[in-house]
Amino acid sequence: MLASLLLAAAAAAAAAAAAQPTSVTAVRDSYPHLSPGGRTLVFHSNRSGRQAVWLAEAKGGNPRLLFDGGDLGSEPGTPVWSPDGRSIAFAMKPSGATDENESEVYTMRADGSGVTRLTTVPGDDSHPHWSSDGKRIFFNSARSTPDLKADWTAQWIDIYSMAADGTDVRRHSDCKATCTYPIPSPDGLLVAHRKTLPTTGANWAQEPVQRNSEVFVTRLDGSGSTNVTNNPAYDGWPSWSPNGRWLYFASNRNQPPNVGQIFAMRPDGSDVRQITSGHMSRVQPSSSLDGKLLFFYENFETDSFEIGHIAQIEPSLPE
Repeated sequence: MLASLLLAAAAAAAAAAAAQPTSVTAVRDSYPHLSPGGRTLVFHSNRSGRQAVWLAEAKGGNPRLLFDGGDLGSEPGTPVWSPDGRSIAFAMKPSGATDENESEVYTMRADGSGVTRLTTVPGDDSHPHWSSDGKRIFFNSARSTPDLKADWTAQWIDIYSMAADGTDVRRHSDCKATCTYPIPSPDGLLVAHRKTLPTTGANWAQEPVQRNSEVFVTRLDGSGSTNVTNNPAYDGWPSWSPNGRWLYFASNRNQPPNVGQIFAMRPDGSDVRQITSGHMSRVQPSSSLDGKLLFFYENFETDSFEIGHIAQIEPSLPE
């Protein structure tokens, strides 16, 4: 009798395990950026079934598809407004690309028309961000790597900028590592970015790895670069406050696996303050132009599943 009960229990457990649900609508709205006028969010989302650039009101209402790539490419994302609100820069895999890491930088008008490709070299050109005067676009690129066929994590990704029309490309780093997500300071003297170091650290799942993600601040006059997070945790997604006195970033320090929170620090790495907390992950911070609101990607994820949306908070930082 006992054996029969044990067999029945084992069979029920196996049936329950086999019946675990699979999500078919794991919507992710991420990489928010508020327009200079404070009325319209641009972000990327898979809510249409594939990644595309979307617009919504500042409080999230009236979401509408702006650009899905069409016949020009696929997976357009990481969109950012130009300082005058007339253009949006973004990255996209161009049509016909055979390299899985291929990505180029584009711009388009605020209504989604006039899509223009600005970069044309092989490899990963991505994460564009405008200078505060709108004259230049900063981005990361693999164009200096010795081997584009190497795994992306083994390539040399560096920080570059170009004029808003794609000309006058300038290199700002010599990382011989992965340097991504460059954001110039409001005064145009510095660029904050992510850099991976070949030292022991923790990945997003809090597993020990020989690849530590840090936030660096690099001087655009070539006089030096500083590790401003200097922590074994995964630190990334830097973003400046509008007055340039604070630098936001996301980190999984002191968090469970696959969960990060947003912090703020002075540009030299001092006075670190935690801005968000809770059981959900919060990353990709982006400030409104007046500094009163901070937008970010709030999500729940595991190694095989992820859902998320855009949220906001009043950061309440001192001058």
